[in-house]
Amino acid sequence: MSHRSRRAVAVAVAAAAGLALTLAACAGAEPVTPDVVSPSSAAPGPDDVQYVALGDSYASAPGVPTTDPADGCFRSDSNYAHVLAETADLYLTDATCSGATSDEIIDEQVPVISADTDIVTVGTGGNDFDLFLRVLRSCLTSEAARGSETDAPVPGFDESDPAGDEPPSQTCRDVVDGEIVPAAGEIQAKMGEVLDAILEAAPDAGVYVVGYPTLLPESGTCPDLVPMAEDDYPVVDGVIRGLSDALRAEAEARQATFVDVLAASQGHDICADEPWVNGIRVGDDGTAPFHPFAVEQAAVASLIADML
Repeated sequence: MSHRSRRAVAVAVAAAAGLALTLAACAGAEPVTPDVVSPSSAAPGPDDVQYVALGDSYASAPGVPTTDPADGCFRSDSNYAHVLAETADLYLTDATCSGATSDEIIDEQVPVISADTDIVTVGTGGNDFDLFLRVLRSCLTSEAARGSETDAPVPGFDESDPAGDEPPSQTCRDVVDGEIVPAAGEIQAKMGEVLDAILEAAPDAGVYVVGYPTLLPESGTCPDLVPMAEDDYPVVDGVIRGLSDALRAEAEARQATFVDVLAASQGHDICADEPWVNGIRVGDDGTAPFHPFAVEQAAVASLIADML
């Protein structure tokens, strides 16, 4: 699968308001290097604090107005990198890209860093070994996966396949225990490779490793927002917590700063009265399904600003 096709799959569940990409539209495309966004065309001055933002869709924030779909990265001008740069007066180069794997961050985003880079933020792991996609395909109900006229279908679900009406051969727990858990060590190792690449490119930079937010409540369900069997809620929650723990471990092993978004977002899960992450439908503000709202991005920016 091409790089752009993989991005299309990763954001297909987040398709909305002109942001939709599909496998059919992107199949066969050649790999592309995403454009990066700086605050102006002018080069940074000698007194500018140079900040480079790296990461996947939880850093690029697809659907958080305003999003640029031009290169398939769905990078928002209100993601936490932009909010942080504005509030802390930093010269930003935003290389974040929806659908990016750890390998792609190393190959396509890390080269943006230079010896002059002062601050780097990075979030990674959810796209490695198609982790998020496997969880969505196996844990959402088939009706939800099929989508509707207003809901984006889960990537990989083929409506033309009669077998799609049958119960999945593997349950959510089967896939998590049989596919995700065995790959956990490799996913964590990939996270470490990203950090090693960053530290090699900018050994004097302050590196902030940004964890994933809480998606699901500790108890209770909200089937309208997360159409999933009640017993699968803690299964998926465990996957997200595992990702966060792995990022923390790799950050601490390299004396990088870990940004614990999971802890900060407790009580702001998808089911909460004041959620930081969207559910299965496109948000009223255009936020992509199962992706952070602007309030989460602002909160992450605030967390990092307090650490600078």
